[in-house]
Amino acid sequence: MGGHNLDNALVKKMDYNSNLHKSLSIDRVVETYGEWTAMSIYLGDDQYTLMPGKVDYRLRRLVQVASDLVGKPLNQIRVLDLACLEGHYGIEFALHGSEVVGIEIREANLEKARFAKHHLKLDNLYLYQDDVRNLSKEKYSSFDLVLCSGMLYHLKPPDVFQFVKNIYEVCERVVLFDTFISLSDRKSVEFEGKTYWGLDYVEHPEEATAEDKKRDLWASIDNTISLWMTHASLSNLVAHVGFTSFYECYVPTMPNNPTDRKTYVAIKGKPVKLLSSPVTEQTPHVDIPENEPKKVHPAQIKRSPIFQFVKKTFPQPVKDMIKPVLRSLRLLEQDQTPEFLKKQAKSDK
Repeated sequence: MGGHNLDNALVKKMDYNSNLHKSLSIDRVVETYGEWTAMSIYLGDDQYTLMPGKVDYRLRRLVQVASDLVGKPLNQIRVLDLACLEGHYGIEFALHGSEVVGIEIREANLEKARFAKHHLKLDNLYLYQDDVRNLSKEKYSSFDLVLCSGMLYHLKPPDVFQFVKNIYEVCERVVLFDTFISLSDRKSVEFEGKTYWGLDYVEHPEEATAEDKKRDLWASIDNTISLWMTHASLSNLVAHVGFTSFYECYVPTMPNNPTDRKTYVAIKGKPVKLLSSPVTEQTPHVDIPENEPKKVHPAQIKRSPIFQFVKKTFPQPVKDMIKPVLRSLRLLEQDQTPEFLKKQAKSDK
């Protein structure tokens, strides 16, 4: 597998410091760094880091999707867990034999992850205290799978856009984004000639100090405002940086998941040249528009009693005269009948 480009002295220093966890009890870790906030990791002997053990549907989703799509057995891949919090997702992949790198900026989170790492004897899990905005291929090498869960919506522009570019740089195959999205386009932001939309989310009060921000374990480390992108803008950004396909995940399911929290899969593949349709091959990628009207088959539309009466009783020539007027007034959807069917209908008359 890949390996690290981090300075050897730095790695040794980190390993030396983390050796302290071999003799610590979970009670001592909690006393020093606080309780686990979310990640319920099984340590054996009916003990979890967060008691009682919690069902983590997101864990199941991320691991199953990764296994289905990464193209290799899990014990042959290199995984990056960005802003890994207390380390659960990276630990799961390490238990499957993956080589895992976890990056986390807050010491309290990282020390809990290190405790679990040593308790479970995971020598294939490497944990670094760093800002994920420092991510680069030069520093961390490349990965078959990148996990970006609960991180993207904590960044402000232009950091959030550059961050996705950096993820593309280090990714060899699959990225899993688990993130909140904006359901409205309240704000527009320009980046490298493109416009992205979303809303501002308040991470911290304006008067919050650096220490206040550090203590808030589920918020940004410095910026007071972050950008939540719309589904369309995130999809477009992923395409702009170079990913070849992008999907939303529905199964494995996540009961009671908020409507605005999504799991996406980005694939870094190679563009396929189309051989049977030059006109399609020569047509450039088209961005997803914001607030695109929903287009559905006419059979899906619930019609009013008046509409149904007219359709059943008026002669066809009269209906053909009325339709253009209704469409111009946007009271009737545009005609979606294929040309060959229109020609066939004329020839049948």
